[in-house]
Amino acid sequence: MLKLVLDTNTLVSAFFWEGNESKLFEKIEEGKILLFTSLEILKEAEEVLKRPKFREVIMSTKQTPNEIIQKIISISHIVFGPKLNINICRDPNDNMFIECAINAKADYIVSGDKDLLTLKEYANVKIVTTSEMLRLL
Repeated sequence: MLKLVLDTNTLVSAFFWEGNESKLFEKIEEGKILLFTSLEILKEAEEVLKRPKFREVIMSTKQTPNEIIQKIISISHIVFGPKLNINICRDPNDNMFIECAINAKADYIVSGDKDLLTLKEYANVKIVTTSEMLRLL
């Protein structure tokens, strides 16, 4: 079974808008794909969900940021691996996705972030967009 790490924007988008991200999240919920995340990724997702610019869209989902995080946790495998001190991304915050994927022995990182996508692959972990992942499935 495929093992994925989703970046924060992919995770958040899955809850707010109908599209590729929500389709991918449905496949994870159905147990067709394994989702891996870390405490660091969950913390960033929670911070993003609590931003004022998302207040209206969160209200439209009839869920709180905490409920969304709990749902992510409930279908994820939380990775507790060693700190690898990876420093390959232009944006240092993106290194946590690579670290999580390596510790999880994930197959893919799914992202819309150009900085991550330009890497294409790191340590045998492929980095693809959501639409590419859906095509692969």
